[in-house]
Amino acid sequence: MPKLATTHSLSNYPRLSITQYREQLKQSTSQQSIMLDYKYKGKSYQYDITVSSTPCNYGGYRHWWHCPKCCRRAAVLYCAGSYVCRYCIGANYQTQLIQPIDRLFKRVSVIRAKLEWQQGIAHGHGSKPKGMHYSTYSKLVNEHDQLTQKIIGAMS
Repeated sequence: MPKLATTHSLSNYPRLSITQYREQLKQSTSQQSIMLDYKYKGKSYQYDITVSSTPCNYGGYRHWWHCPKCCRRAAVLYCAGSYVCRYCIGANYQTQLIQPIDRLFKRVSVIRAKLEWQQGIAHGHGSKPKGMHYSTYSKLVNEHDQLTQKIIGAMS
């Protein structure tokens, strides 16, 4: 079992999405940057962030931030003092921090919900849900049993 993740997830940082500025960018076709003026942890920040756009396949344009640190194109920037992309901030998505045993528990929970069984591996099997094909039911029950055995093996 790997050790617990100690890095922060992206949900720990304030976000700046390009969609918040969509109307402002539509009105001004020549705008190359947006001025940010904000306070973060008692310190004032004021600087420009470059904006670019790419054409979409069915018309219109998609706007992008350019990370002030690495100049990468991004739809969302995260604040750690100044706004930067997720690569520069060095944080992971919440799902990347889930431990393997928790992934097993989550998958078992999803299967039990599909089968309309009571949650928790301590409860036995229920009956086949009405309208579900028997082959689908068999596949889900087999996967459930294999995952339950993995969980029991990992906990002992």
